[in-house]
Amino acid sequence: MDIEAILQFTEEKFYAKTGNYFSDIQRIILLKILENNRYTYEQIADNCRYSAKYLKQSIVPKLWQTISEIFEEKVTKNNFKEVAQQKMQHQLTLAPLPSEKPLNQSVDVNADSPSLSTNCHRGNILLVDDQPQNLNVLSDLLEEQGYEVRQALNGSIALKAVELTLPDVILLDIHMPELDGYAVCQRLKTNPQTQDVTIIFVSALDEAWDKVKAFSVGGADYITKPFKVIEVLARIENQLKIQRLKREVQQQNIQLQQQNIQLQQAFHELGRLGVLDELTQVANRSRFNDYLNREWERAHQNKESLALIFCKIDKFAEYDQSYGNLEKDSCLYKVAQALKHGLQSSKSLLCRYEEAKFGIIVSLSDIPNLEKIAKSLVDEVNQLQIPYSISSANLYITVSIGIASLNPDEQTTSDRLIQLCEQELEKAEAKGSDRYSINQRF
Repeated sequence: MDIEAILQFTEEKFYAKTGNYFSDIQRIILLKILENNRYTYEQIADNCRYSAKYLKQSIVPKLWQTISEIFEEKVTKNNFKEVAQQKMQHQLTLAPLPSEKPLNQSVDVNADSPSLSTNCHRGNILLVDDQPQNLNVLSDLLEEQGYEVRQALNGSIALKAVELTLPDVILLDIHMPELDGYAVCQRLKTNPQTQDVTIIFVSALDEAWDKVKAFSVGGADYITKPFKVIEVLARIENQLKIQRLKREVQQQNIQLQQQNIQLQQAFHELGRLGVLDELTQVANRSRFNDYLNREWERAHQNKESLALIFCKIDKFAEYDQSYGNLEKDSCLYKVAQALKHGLQSSKSLLCRYEEAKFGIIVSLSDIPNLEKIAKSLVDEVNQLQIPYSISSANLYITVSIGIASLNPDEQTTSDRLIQLCEQELEKAEAKGSDRYSINQRF
């Protein structure tokens, strides 16, 4: 079978299991083995400028382990081509193979490679230094900590290595022949594909000017030679942590954008149906009237009680005159959302009844907790702490709440419930700001 076909078949299985395609080094390993399984891992590492130690202790064992799990039998470089061909043929013929093993059977994946390192892959580090001894020291140090390490002896090789695979962090020596570290950094930062790569400069120079220049060309950090092991590890891990946090923030932003789009679509649909108040993003007066009449009929037929809450912003006319339209609209929106939050565990319907008055048609299950709901709504608005410096009673926006309930009958309509609720609201306002009054008639 064609080598590329085998590689593609295996990669499809690999993706189905892990959700990832082969990395460049994984693809090179398999390709070399498919071409000639006499290739040693040292030769492959040397050709790819990878650390042979890390290749054999981390990359190779994990690769064979995953492929063994995919093919459900032990796979090594010696039998990979044969097993892959069998699996491809099996898929074509859909005939069972005697070599297949059940999924729960353990697979020995270490027979073809040294024992697995206890350190997992923590990051891809590219070391750039024209002194081989410096590269070897740093490579050993970082590989022991579980980092994937590549080396470059000059700036030109470093640029090519970055083109091949983007590293997580580059440790870049400043003084090198032909292209120095500053020039390498500038080239990477002017290329849109590499501009976000994190660069830590390493130099024997400790002058303030050298550090300023390092940061000015795009460096993220600076380590002075002779370096201390604990400092190198701390600075690398700090940059990797920053990268992780950035990715998390980016992912969260994407999720928020998707949620915002969904909310906008939902609000647009509600607005299209004419039931949403555009400013406060809660149900409008039309929705209030329709829902109250339907609930009144339901309560009457079932001989159940019905409750209504009016919540009004205290002294809002004075606030409007003093703060202007923008602050007024912002205040109305915030109060509406606070009331909505206070009802989040409830099935009651919140509506904008008048400019600064909100109506809540209470669900049957909430009627026993009317006083508790009133306190919750007052607290939610108080927590906003919207400044109201013109008020002599309070420093912040408050609300007054009126609550009424009754049992519908043939002689009354929902207007009677509204009238009772208005009366309770007036009582609450008469007591002063930030109060509630309840009248229950069953």
